[in-house]
Amino acid sequence: MEKKIKILVLVSVILIILGPVVGLLLNKVVVVPNQPFVIQETSNTDIQDAYAYPFSLAKGQKLVVEFSVFTANVSATIKILGKGTFDQAFEATSNPGGITGLDLIYSQFAFGQSPSSQSSSATSRSISNEGYWYIEFAGDTTGDYLISIPGDYVVIVYGTNSFATNVYFNIEVKIDGPGEIVELLMILVGVGALVAIMLLGTAGYLKKTGRGLL
Repeated sequence: MEKKIKILVLVSVILIILGPVVGLLLNKVVVVPNQPFVIQETSNTDIQDAYAYPFSLAKGQKLVVEFSVFTANVSATIKILGKGTFDQAFEATSNPGGITGLDLIYSQFAFGQSPSSQSSSATSRSISNEGYWYIEFAGDTTGDYLISIPGDYVVIVYGTNSFATNVYFNIEVKIDGPGEIVELLMILVGVGALVAIMLLGTAGYLKKTGRGLL
């Protein structure tokens, strides 16, 4: 019996210790790993040729995008559209440049300054050559802060290449994961198990001494 209790105590302590670690690992789920993509220059006038990644956000959930271009002569633009808007534009073979994107927060980090001082809101971001943007999206913004609006959305990228027909860009997409919930559950289970073990141990001791719980 004592051996089982020791094992339960050990498992409980491990859950409490690992809870924050697992929570951190699951805080952001990478849905599109950082990798290069190639689209045609016709994407600049035809949304059907643009890169498109559909996604859904729940209440309080946020999308994070790292968007960059490392190829000379290439200019690329990123926007986030509501899925209904995207579907309608896709069916009409619309020009993506004429569609207003939803508000997002973008930033470039500077040493010696807080990230918030480098953040601004916009409806799209364009980059060329060695350009890079860190982008956050939750549905809408107020000033330079995110507003959570659950729903279905689509990330689109289109662009031009002054010397060729291929447009190269890099993108990584992450969505808030279940990290906080998993961390809380692991800690609660670990603490609950420790409390139960202490109560059982106390009850067993009182029983042996004949005092009882009351």
